[in-house]
Amino acid sequence: MALRLPRSLRNQFILAVAALALLILAGGVTAVYALHVNTSATQVLVDKRLGQMKDAQELVRRTLLIEREAYQLSTAGSGQEMRASYADILEHLTSFDQTVDRLAAADDDLGVLDLHQSGQLFRNTVNIVGQLRESEFSAAGTSPTQSAPSQPQFHAELRGQAGQMVQATQAQSERVTQAYREAMLALAETSQKNQRWVTVLLSASLLLAWLVARRFLGKHVLARLELVSASLRKTDIGEGEFVVPVQGRDEIGAMARAVEQFQEDRRQLALANAALLVERARQEELIGKLAQAHSQLLQSEKLASIGQLAAGVAHEINNPVAFVNSNLGTLRDYVEDLFKTLAAYEQSEKELSPATQKAMDDLKQQIDLAYLREDMGSLLSESMDGLQRVKRIVQDLRDFSHVDDSGKQMASLETGLDSTLNVVWSALKDRVEVRKEYAGIPEIECIPSQINQVFMNLLINAGQAIDGPGSVTLRTGSDSVHVWAEVCDSGSGIAPENLDRIFDPFFTTKPVGTGPGLGLSIAYGIVSRHGGRIEVHSEPGTGATFRVVLPRQSVLSLAPIPSETA
Repeated sequence: MALRLPRSLRNQFILAVAALALLILAGGVTAVYALHVNTSATQVLVDKRLGQMKDAQELVRRTLLIEREAYQLSTAGSGQEMRASYADILEHLTSFDQTVDRLAAADDDLGVLDLHQSGQLFRNTVNIVGQLRESEFSAAGTSPTQSAPSQPQFHAELRGQAGQMVQATQAQSERVTQAYREAMLALAETSQKNQRWVTVLLSASLLLAWLVARRFLGKHVLARLELVSASLRKTDIGEGEFVVPVQGRDEIGAMARAVEQFQEDRRQLALANAALLVERARQEELIGKLAQAHSQLLQSEKLASIGQLAAGVAHEINNPVAFVNSNLGTLRDYVEDLFKTLAAYEQSEKELSPATQKAMDDLKQQIDLAYLREDMGSLLSESMDGLQRVKRIVQDLRDFSHVDDSGKQMASLETGLDSTLNVVWSALKDRVEVRKEYAGIPEIECIPSQINQVFMNLLINAGQAIDGPGSVTLRTGSDSVHVWAEVCDSGSGIAPENLDRIFDPFFTTKPVGTGPGLGLSIAYGIVSRHGGRIEVHSEPGTGATFRVVLPRQSVLSLAPIPSETA
């Protein structure tokens, strides 16, 4: 039957800690008890056995002293020495009896009774020998040096009993020492037993702690928490129901269910976020297209207004230029007639009076008639040439805008380059040298105003890319399938990381306010609608080359394409 744990993880932890605490408490109590037992045994050993050893050693010492004094008693040369030895023996015997009494009171050893008997016997013998020696010294009446001991059998008996007492006390000392050793061994054995009990309890505590750590903390807590943590960190939750493999009614089980709900909410959120991202991308694309269409519409209306304005201005300029040109032609005829009349008068000057001739000569010199006759023709010719240039500029403006015809027609790219160059020349003439390398390419069917818009954007970009004096080269060429026109500048070039973005709408590397970033985008759209392409080659610091490649056979759609000035 499985152990039923409390529902709360906190109560489970308290239960495990309480079990460990009880086991540790039991081990502690056992250790304290064992220590108390050892301390008590040691105290008893010190109080009893060690005291007995001291008494036994004291007996040995006393018997040795008694043996020495007995020898001195039996060999004393004077009564005074004999009496001193006798008194010392009695004193030692008294101490001997007291020590024997302590040993008898401390232990029931029968050897102590033998000591008592030996002591009494030796006391009697000492008394007899003392009396004999006293009698000898009294009867002799001689000096100590002249007296000699009598009754040698008593003296031998005295020394023999003293030796027996020494042996008996030594035997008693050995018995006490042996008893002390046995008590020490018993105490050591008791200590070992207590040590084994404490070791068993400590081992059981460690085993229980290991079992609790492995079973409760390891499998029941940490392992389940790791499963919950791994499930929480899992990023690929799949399409089906997400399940955390953790069971239980405690807090970890509740956490697992919460993680399941969290991952489900996360999956739903990811799906919603993905849908939002798709919708956002679609909205951004639509917004970009709308912004581009709006900007292109504005630029288209601007270009249409500029075209209409250019057409009106050209028309208004053509009228005064026409009558000024006509009047200059008539004036030139009139001047020629006047000069013819003046020549006729000059031929008749000789018929005039000298005074009249002199007045006429003075007038000629005053007005410098010769210079007027020579300069008048030049002035009229230069004026006529100036008017022709004005007419050509107006015509280039009309050709660039193609207000008269905005549909498909045959046109030359070289003519378009020239017309566009005349329109933007004011932005280039002060610092840019323009070189033309035309190959005489054939005309193609296109919308010239749109192609000219492409050329204008490329020419203005080339001029803006040149910082200071530089050059712009216009090249054309063709093959059996395509015709192409190049605008090559000596400017700063285009960074490699920007080459893939220069045709994106609103992308520009120019300073803020220079342009909206639609020029190349619209140019790319115009060329694409004509079935062509724009090729770019550039290296930073060496300039850039834009090549407009168009097919000889038209594939153009007639849908209107807005344009934008760079």
